[in-house]
Amino acid sequence: MVNHRKVSRLSAGVFFLLCSVVGCSDVSGQDGESQAAPTVKSVDDARAEASDVSSRILDVAAIQGQVSEPGPGVGICEDDPEKERLYTMDHPWSVSGLPRRTLEEAMDRLRAELPREGWEILEDGELDNANRTPRILFENTRIEYAAHVTIEGGDDDPRLHVSLVSACFSTPEGESPRNEY
Repeated sequence: MVNHRKVSRLSAGVFFLLCSVVGCSDVSGQDGESQAAPTVKSVDDARAEASDVSSRILDVAAIQGQVSEPGPGVGICEDDPEKERLYTMDHPWSVSGLPRRTLEEAMDRLRAELPREGWEILEDGELDNANRTPRILFENTRIEYAAHVTIEGGDDDPRLHVSLVSACFSTPEGESPRNEY
């Protein structure tokens, strides 16, 4: 099993949820247990990978609406605040311009199909807010990504929102993510 203290940054409340479930990268855990070192990959390779993972999630959702921009970005890994070698990939995106029922059906497809592709459903339900926002938290330890999927907005302007975040990765020797933020 992959190190469960690897995921570092996500937007707002999703970050806290994922860090409690997946964690943030380090070599030895709080209990002294040995933990895997971060996977080494260039920022360009990780950016392409995050884009591919997001595209696959969109393919599984099987909806065609207006997809938000921009693409994946580099985030700070909590274990390397000086940005020497460690970083995360963050890719929040959404699909809008479709009826809520279509988005709910897309969420149902994600719930059914992503586990067949190595994604585990960590939580499935509703957010504790006035809209009772439907949401699913997925994790794929093999590829070291987590995805928080919600349907946001009212009935007049709903959108399927995906916050994709990676574990902490390390740049190859001699490279730094410093100028990528």
